[in-house]
Amino acid sequence: MKRKLFVSLMIVGLLTLLFSGCNELLRVLQPLNVQKPKVQVANVKLKALNFSRADLLFNLKIQNPNALSVSLHGFDYDFLINKNSFVKGQQETKTQIKPNGVSTVPLPVTLTFEKLYQTYRSLKDADSLHYTLKAGFTFALPVLGNVRIPVTTSGKLPTVKLPHITIQSLKLENLGFTQAKLRLQLRLSNPNAWSAILQKLNYRFVVNGNQWVTGNLNQRQPIAGKQVSLLDIPITLNLLQMGTTVYNLLTHPGALNYELKGAADFQSSIKLLGSFKLPLDQKGTVQLVK
Repeated sequence: MKRKLFVSLMIVGLLTLLFSGCNELLRVLQPLNVQKPKVQVANVKLKALNFSRADLLFNLKIQNPNALSVSLHGFDYDFLINKNSFVKGQQETKTQIKPNGVSTVPLPVTLTFEKLYQTYRSLKDADSLHYTLKAGFTFALPVLGNVRIPVTTSGKLPTVKLPHITIQSLKLENLGFTQAKLRLQLRLSNPNAWSAILQKLNYRFVVNGNQWVTGNLNQRQPIAGKQVSLLDIPITLNLLQMGTTVYNLLTHPGALNYELKGAADFQSSIKLLGSFKLPLDQKGTVQLVK
């Protein structure tokens, strides 16, 4: 009987000590008024942009309003394109945020256009992309335990597509016994919403295995967004050197086999995209007209 009484008194004492300890801990922490950290998007930077990908950097600002440091255990994110989830990720990173301090956490996201267009074919003709970043930051807080703070931001990205250079026409303007003059007209198509300028064109035009003209064109040719521009290249053929085969082709206009090779240098109106080179390597048939 005495033993049972002793055990009961021990249990009562331990419980009293435990609850008094908890009350003491709460009494100590109560004045601290533990609050959840504040997370917001400080800025979004387009770090790189080309015809294969776009590199975005989200800088997220974390503000600790407490008088004691808090620990960031990591974050998760979901990057959506036109409301469709495209890239998901999670990163475990332990960072101490000082009392009443502010810290910035970078969150990089890379968008690959080839994968994007394969996943959402309807976006190939879009002029821009709407994105949404949904992220959650997990903190270990006194009393409150692990807490996830969500943050969301949205914006737009320009799409980038290579311009097209094709042959518009090949016209015979003058034919004599010793020389012929023609005009090769190129069609410059800009499928983008932003404008571009053709700064330089080096070219080689071969017809039925014979080189008809080669050269470098240093002439600025602007192409507005969603527009087409025409570029004329004069051709003079020495028929004494090229022989009767070419002369016969010119006297009987029709479809000719051609090769157009070279490269074009463009300047984009998007500062980050800057200048870019478009290679030319085309084969086909063109109708010679008078």
